Amino acid sequence: MIRRLKNSDEISIYEFISKIEDKFQDFYITKNKQRIFLKDLNLIKKLLKTQEIYAIDDGEIHALLIILKEKGYRTYIKVLAEKPNYIYDLLKFLNWNFNTEFFIKAKKYNPIIKIAQQLFFNFVGGRGNEILLIKRKREVKNDKFAN
Repeated sequence: MIRRLKNSDEISIYEFISKIEDKFQDFYITKNKQRIFLKDLNLIKKLLKTQEIYAIDDGEIHALLIILKEKGYRTYIKVLAEKPNYIYDLLKFLNWNFNTEFFIKAKKYNPIIKIAQQLFFNFVGGRGNEILLIKRKREVKNDKFAN
């Protein structure tokens, strides 16, 4: 089940992040041009108050999706998962439930790149070992049957 996490989930998030290796070092936020890796309980508490965090959860968290909304700037997606199929499920959930422009910045060899490209994300550019992808907002066409 995919669900939005609440403040009361902070310990579960911390435990999940502590046990899963961020092999590609892509699970971070940027503040003042510095990468801050999401390993700190206080940072998790702050993110729960200001950002949207979703999880694949069956009583235990198996994957996290953070929608990082910054004031007047790009909305980034950060994903950390036990298995690539959980990444697919979270990005599919994102595509079905949000009609928003999203960006993913990740290492070239991170499985999220191939999975995201299968699910409407397009290549924008790359620099060094990282690639930037975008999922554009869908156009909503007027339906002649709508009221």
